[in-house]
Amino acid sequence: MPTDGHGEPDQVLAVNVNRRWSEIEAGMSTEADVVLGDWSPWVGRSTTIRHFDPDRIAVIIACRRGETKAVYEIVPDGRGQRYHWTGDGPRRRLVFHGRPSARYAAQLGAPAPTWTQGEGTPLKLLALDDLLQGEQPEGQDESEQRQAVVGQAVITLSGTQNLTVSIPPHYSVTITPRAAQDRSS
Repeated sequence: MPTDGHGEPDQVLAVNVNRRWSEIEAGMSTEADVVLGDWSPWVGRSTTIRHFDPDRIAVIIACRRGETKAVYEIVPDGRGQRYHWTGDGPRRRLVFHGRPSARYAAQLGAPAPTWTQGEGTPLKLLALDDLLQGEQPEGQDESEQRQAVVGQAVITLSGTQNLTVSIPPHYSVTITPRAAQDRSS
């Protein structure tokens, strides 16, 4: 159960996997181990102040060089736990339980948060409503999609005529069709 009064998990944990992604490519670690495992929720050297409440995390996205490499939904394990603590002492770390997300598969390859050199924590929080929903269109691979970030909106072009716009709740969208162009000249 969430500890701060929220009913359902409503946050996304964006994790920086720049350093560990090569372990997946070399076959030394699984994608799940890198994405779900061993995250510190603590602010600085604190043992009482956390960056996030693990009960509020619904999805983890793995970010590498500004691109979403993996998306996992947090799901309970066989004992009903969505995560477990690892390590001894007051600065224990979290390992989440999850599976690759079909619901948010459209987020794969999408622009992701980036970290600047010297930024102390390899994680950021996002609102669950900001993720792109939907499955990857059949017969298309990620390279056939084009995406752009404008402000906090993400615009995705799939194929040649399918446009998806993901916006925060306070945005509005205006669509204005252009006149057909004469292609005979």
